[in-house]
Amino acid sequence: MLSLIGIILLSFDTVLIRLASASSWNTVFWRCILISVTSSLILFARERTTVFHKIKKEGFPLILSGMFWGFSGLLFVVSVKMTVAANVLVMLSLSPLFAGIAGYFFLGERIGRRSLFMIAVAASGVYIIFAGDIEGGNLAGNLLGLLIPVCLGINLAWMRKHSDISRTAAVITGGLVSAFIASFFAAPFSVSSISFFYLVLLGLIAIPLAQLLLSTGTRYLPASRVALIMMSETFLGPLWVWAFIGEIPPVRTFAGGALILAGVFADSFISIIYDKKNESPLQFNNKILKQ
Repeated sequence: MLSLIGIILLSFDTVLIRLASASSWNTVFWRCILISVTSSLILFARERTTVFHKIKKEGFPLILSGMFWGFSGLLFVVSVKMTVAANVLVMLSLSPLFAGIAGYFFLGERIGRRSLFMIAVAASGVYIIFAGDIEGGNLAGNLLGLLIPVCLGINLAWMRKHSDISRTAAVITGGLVSAFIASFFAAPFSVSSISFFYLVLLGLIAIPLAQLLLSTGTRYLPASRVALIMMSETFLGPLWVWAFIGEIPPVRTFAGGALILAGVFADSFISIIYDKKNESPLQFNNKILKQ
């Protein structure tokens, strides 16, 4: 139940970014600063420590993980502003697939035949979505959206290699990195009061509370079930954008997205049926989501 509430809250991320009619850089700045502040409070409440102490203790692995978190968050905001929201969320569901590929190159993990088939299915779905960018979105926005799961996938593989990395500290570090980059291009105090309200709702309440509920609720769930829960955002996010803004994804997004989600869903469902030793390497990467 906690996981379900968490993913529902997280699914409002996209529509709140759109409702906050601020520039991309202003949105990145305030979203990341506010998330970092709230996450810092959560870190202190849980462990009585600060992100600076964590960085000093964990060093380069934490800093690099934070940079990947920061870049993925920055890319998410910019791509949501540039293209169809559903495109970005469908791309986001590819994170476990890129984590499997990164695990092969960086950790020497074998990718099974089933996982290779799922990667091929997902690639076909991405092709369908990109082929319709003239109809339903912006090519640059779609390309930036595709970079998000690449960053997340590499980060998941990195966190598998360095399993002692504090995810909360990495999120804070990433937020500070993104906010620092955005500060060179943003005019944060030019944001209107209504836009700031949506950003506060997003950065101080929705995302931090969602992360807290998900980290608690999914801690004792199998990785395959975590993957299925996280997939719910791909359905709910576009639903809120349609309900509040009226944006309807093009047909190609439905077709390509259905193909991608079918592949990820099948991999997760099969992993539920088979025991742990037969579980896909792609699904093992979803265990990072439980931290």
